Amino acid sequence: MKVKSFIFFAFTFICLTLSSCRSIHTPAYTIKSPVNNTSEEKDSGLRIVQVSDFHSNDFGKNEEKLLNKIREAKPDLIVFTGDTFDFDRPGIKPIDNVRILLKGIKELCPFYYINGNHEYYNYHNDEYSYIIEEYGGIILRDQAVKINVKGKEIILAGLQDPFADLDIYHREKIYENKTAYEKRIDSVCSQAEKLKGKDTLCSILLAHRPEYIYSYLKGPYKFDLILSGHAHGGQWRFPGINGLYAPMQGLFPEFAGGRYDFDSDNNLIKDKNDKALTEGQVTFIVSRGLSYQCPGIPRILNNPELVIIDIKINN
Repeated sequence: MKVKSFIFFAFTFICLTLSSCRSIHTPAYTIKSPVNNTSEEKDSGLRIVQVSDFHSNDFGKNEEKLLNKIREAKPDLIVFTGDTFDFDRPGIKPIDNVRILLKGIKELCPFYYINGNHEYYNYHNDEYSYIIEEYGGIILRDQAVKINVKGKEIILAGLQDPFADLDIYHREKIYENKTAYEKRIDSVCSQAEKLKGKDTLCSILLAHRPEYIYSYLKGPYKFDLILSGHAHGGQWRFPGINGLYAPMQGLFPEFAGGRYDFDSDNNLIKDKNDKALTEGQVTFIVSRGLSYQCPGIPRILNNPELVIIDIKINN
């Protein structure tokens, strides 16, 4: 009896592990813009798809499983929030899998890109930059830009990963230069503040590392929406536990994945309102990421994730 019970539980555990490694979830979040629609016609707003922590993974032949999910979402804008490349993947996968993904999305809508820590590990920065731009992507290197999507004005800003502040020697020894990174955060905030006007639908910050959320919030300018990745959803999830472990956050990370809302004083709002925020509040979304092959530890009850965000306008 004990042997049968053990086999049953072992089989169940393996099935849960395999299913939570392969199937892509598409959580959808709605953010309400402080801008009112002045037109007599109803405005459907704007849809953003966030691709994070792809790590040059395989999602079927020619990445069709992932590309189908992106196409089904019908995005107006796609943003990459780091660790798209992973040069620890075998053979030609580090480059070819990314090329296939970019080729599949380039005709859908504009896409913007920031790097993560993995883009720096093997020092292929120039190579990956060329590939992103080859397929029409725009890389944000510590800068804020004003863009127009579907006739709507958006401020979009992107931070390079903290590894950008380290030379090759120190990348092997330490993980960040907090002082240098926070200076770059202030610079990007200042750029965004100068760009924002009365017709700006929303301002968005792309920043790979979620553990710096309070630094993003205390900058000289408040973004309406901040998007991060990096934590891989805490790798393992169990009932009542959002994630087991994340880099730089340790055990039971607070910002493993999901939506977090902050009030105007930068306090985390416990009673969430998933549909609207008042002026001065900030929405923070951490993608659980797509990678299931890197690292080699399997994801448990923590499916790869493609995030969908709808920015709604007051009609």
